[in-house]
Amino acid sequence: MVEMGTLDEQAWQMTLWGNMECLEYLYASCEYSDLDIIFSEGVCIKAHRLILSMKSPVFSAMLMGPMATGKQLNLPEDPHEVFRKLLDYTYLDRMDLESVEEALEVYAMAHKYLMESARKTCLQYILSNLREEMTLAALETSVAHGDKELKDKCIEMLCRDPDAVMSSETVSHLSKETLRNLLKSDDICFSSEAVPFKGLIAWGRAQLGPEEEPSGSAVRQKIGDDLLKEVRFLNMSCDEFVDNVFGTDVLTHTECFHIQRAIRGADLSTLPEDTPLNPTRRGRAPKLREREELSRCELYLPGSWVDYTSSSEVVLFEGLSSDATIQLHHMHVKSYSQTSTCGGALNIMDDEGKTISSVASEDENFTFTRPAVLQKDKKYRVVFYPKKDVRLYRGERDRAGNTTLSFSRGHDCSFYIWKPTSS
Repeated sequence: MVEMGTLDEQAWQMTLWGNMECLEYLYASCEYSDLDIIFSEGVCIKAHRLILSMKSPVFSAMLMGPMATGKQLNLPEDPHEVFRKLLDYTYLDRMDLESVEEALEVYAMAHKYLMESARKTCLQYILSNLREEMTLAALETSVAHGDKELKDKCIEMLCRDPDAVMSSETVSHLSKETLRNLLKSDDICFSSEAVPFKGLIAWGRAQLGPEEEPSGSAVRQKIGDDLLKEVRFLNMSCDEFVDNVFGTDVLTHTECFHIQRAIRGADLSTLPEDTPLNPTRRGRAPKLREREELSRCELYLPGSWVDYTSSSEVVLFEGLSSDATIQLHHMHVKSYSQTSTCGGALNIMDDEGKTISSVASEDENFTFTRPAVLQKDKKYRVVFYPKKDVRLYRGERDRAGNTTLSFSRGHDCSFYIWKPTSS
């Protein structure tokens, strides 16, 4: 930035060499400014109508076309702090963004004024810095502006812990169209279809005014049958349906009766036409990129025999990490006992001790209902609880034994020490 007062007594046109330096000077000094942009609370920013028109067809029409105003342009709905970021980019060809929240605001304004280069700059910042707490806000922006690239990124991140996202208070602030996109997605794998249903009910209640009765019928009116039909009731069990749907009174008793019949396998053609029912019985599967897919891993446990009693805790991996974010679908725990399989429970926990995925099995093969997402370079703990007494391998007593994790798609994984809690 060219600072005022740094030029010598020569005219600035003689001192500044490049076009960018000249633009920086005009921006800082407001010299030759022919436009006062007025925002709310009387804030005024001076600018040059030619430069704005060069960057935006919207401003070109407003400032240079038949609808051009005089020296003053009123933009009371635009936050002046956000507009200033657009001006920085317009004059200086750079934008100093400090947060994803700020980038989303500038993105929306750049889209409004068709400033495509500025919009793409904001988009790249958002894609590189997006975190879980801002994912729903970014999804809202992507739906409002039809940005598929941003929407795909948001869905990818929502897949990491969809239950927590759908249960968060932020869902209540989403637009109906954004909520529809969440419910329609085949890529977001909830632990139960009851999770998106409860999120939908919470959203409907949040739309009620302070004077409105919070009854089931009032909530349903806010939701609308079109949105209610996005819930895949046929993917619930009868118990899930009774436990999570009946008490809300959003469905009538007659509708509950017919939907329960359908859950049990009744022909859908026998249901009344106005039943708010999504006909699909298909569950939701997580969205995967090829690099993130991990269909199976094998545990190789070289070393000596170790016998474990039922329900004892066997730490198979301590500090497990990968070179890329992956989604773990299956694990195979090999027992070397001819009299017992490795049936039991398998838990995967993060470095804070939170269980991110668990599965039970009657044999050696463990298939996760909700895949465990192992994020790049983070460390995880894999714990096995055998259902019966079982014999497994571990490292030799006089030296630590290495236990390897073999990825089916060639992901690299370092060697980790298998440290059972009992011997």
